[in-house]
Amino acid sequence: MTRRPPSAANASACRNEPTRRLILGAAAAPLIPGAALAADPAAEACHAWLARNAEHERLAVQWSRLEARLHREHNWMKLTRAQRRRFPESRELDDLDDRIEVLSDENGALLKALPAIVAASPFGICGKLTIAVLETKNDCEDVHRLIASILRDYRALHGDA
Repeated sequence: MTRRPPSAANASACRNEPTRRLILGAAAAPLIPGAALAADPAAEACHAWLARNAEHERLAVQWSRLEARLHREHNWMKLTRAQRRRFPESRELDDLDDRIEVLSDENGALLKALPAIVAASPFGICGKLTIAVLETKNDCEDVHRLIASILRDYRALHGDA
C-alpha cells in the first residue's frame, strides 16, 4: 500500500479554485495518444466526450456571435419568422443549432453510460473527473470545487494524466 506524500510534494498545486480557462483547456486537450487510449475504455469514452464538448462550446460561441450581430444590425428579435428566413444567416443559425443539439444528445447518453465504464489507467480516472468538473461547474459550486481539487491533487501526485 502506498502512502500519500507529505503536503510539500503537492505544494505546486494551486490552492485556489481552478479557472474556467484552465478547466476548459484541459478538457479540450486530448487525454492520451493512440494505442494507450484504446487500452482504457474509460479514457477512450472520455476523449470522445471531451472532443464533442469542445466542439459544442466552439459552436455555441459562433452561434452567439452571429445572433448578436443579427440583433445589432437588423433588430433580429423583432423580426417575424418569415422575415428572418430571408437572411442567409438564418440557415446558418439553424445548422449550428442542429449540430449543437446532436452533440448535446450524444454527450448526454455517454454521460449516463460513463459510470459503468471501468477506468483502467490514470487517464480514464482523470477523464472522468474532468467531465465531472465540467458538468458541475454551473450546478453546485461546492461539489465543483471539490472535484476540481481532487483532479488537481491527483495530477500533482501522478503526473499529467
